[in-house]
Amino acid sequence: MRAAYSSFRHGAAVVAGLLLAGEALAVPAPGYDLILAGGRVIDPDSGRDEIADIAIKDGRIAAISTASLGGGRRLDARNMVVAPGFIDLHAHGQDPVAERLQLLDGVTTAIDMEIGTLPVADLHARMRGKALINFGASASHICARLQVLSAKSCAQSGPHQVAADPAMLAKSADPTQERQIADLMDRDVKAGALGYGLGIEYVPGAGRREIFRIFQAAGKTGAPVFTHVRSRPLDKASGVPIAVVQEVIADAATTGASLQIVHIASTGLGDVPTLLELVKGAQAHGIDITTEAYPYTAGSTAIGSSFFSDGWEQRNGVSYEAVQWPATGERLTQATFERYRKEQPDAAVIIHVIPSDIVDLAVTDPVVSIASDGVPWTTSGEHPRGAGTFARVLGVYVRDRKLLDLKTAIAKMTIMPARRLEKISPQMARKGRLAVGADADITVFDPAKIKDSATFEKPMQASVGIRYVLVGGTLMARDGRVIDGQFPGQAIRSGLAQP
Repeated sequence: MRAAYSSFRHGAAVVAGLLLAGEALAVPAPGYDLILAGGRVIDPDSGRDEIADIAIKDGRIAAISTASLGGGRRLDARNMVVAPGFIDLHAHGQDPVAERLQLLDGVTTAIDMEIGTLPVADLHARMRGKALINFGASASHICARLQVLSAKSCAQSGPHQVAADPAMLAKSADPTQERQIADLMDRDVKAGALGYGLGIEYVPGAGRREIFRIFQAAGKTGAPVFTHVRSRPLDKASGVPIAVVQEVIADAATTGASLQIVHIASTGLGDVPTLLELVKGAQAHGIDITTEAYPYTAGSTAIGSSFFSDGWEQRNGVSYEAVQWPATGERLTQATFERYRKEQPDAAVIIHVIPSDIVDLAVTDPVVSIASDGVPWTTSGEHPRGAGTFARVLGVYVRDRKLLDLKTAIAKMTIMPARRLEKISPQMARKGRLAVGADADITVFDPAKIKDSATFEKPMQASVGIRYVLVGGTLMARDGRVIDGQFPGQAIRSGLAQP
């Protein structure tokens, strides 16, 4: 009897060990919907990096095993990397064209956290049942300001809110209006918006107290602030334009709000090393602050925006020739710039302004995640970042130039952005990782072939080298082609939203 009991205990221990290791047991296989077979599974959350099968059931990962799994349709992932679906927290293109290009770049969740929208319920209603990938947005400061100061809505503006109403954007708010703006944003966060989106450079009339009030609101709700900082002033004493970043770090420190500074390379230009010191120093002293970058030497914005207010050349150290008109590819002169700014203020332009060494520094720094800042596709294409950001990091920075290792790069585009939002959205705690129970948002790519195809001349070119993309367990892309007629994308909501 003792021997039998000992044998039973030994067998139970073996079973428990196998379960903990994620191994398949010699028991009848359950019916899986899909199995990704034999790929190199990289999970930046747990550190897993091994050849394994992943089984999917009802939109979730049901099993991960180094032994072959059966009981479902198998997709061959041999010689491929199997990664969590890429998460883009800075994606303005919430439309079918942008979704298709991002899907083919491996993106399974794209959220507009910088500028956002308001009310977010309108976005959710417009996208419901029509989304290829997961979507969401922050509560927009610009939209709230538009409503309070001019009784308009963002539904009346063009595709680029940053040029919606120049007079309103330049107008100062009084203390009562400041509270109304913050209250509007608060209500939208409680209705499902994922944070507070501040494009401060585009709102020159917003005083420091107005911005501080929004940080106070964020500190109370626990939703993060995503901010494009103010225009770059020049600190005459040091020659370093750090004051605009110090403002938002101070607001975060004094309110307890979480903060993400967007596109640090285009914000800081040659001063990125100093700005990264500020970010890391704040982190070391307990401030919840993060930042992001995209892998391109040019930015993009509406030609009618406040970015191009008087003195923009001196602030950014460039001339009119640095500005490119996407429709023709021409570089602008003062005359053509002024004409386009007057006649087509909502049109996006390319600004070739970011030094290449600064892009390299930002993309490879351990505290910087990857985000595209892709804009709506309103012409034949404005900027390649909306189509090629993630494949470019994996192809150029990992494989070709070896400036990043593969696992670190994947972490920058999966678990890092997921963690940024998972405190406010329980949905994000199931994304950005490969684990049993996680959402089956998965990107499978060939590390030898993955490459961005989009260029400044031809920006609407899909990336190559991505074998499969799954959204919620649904196979949405295969070998560079979107599988049409399926809409598994779900709204990512604040956990404060009422059911």
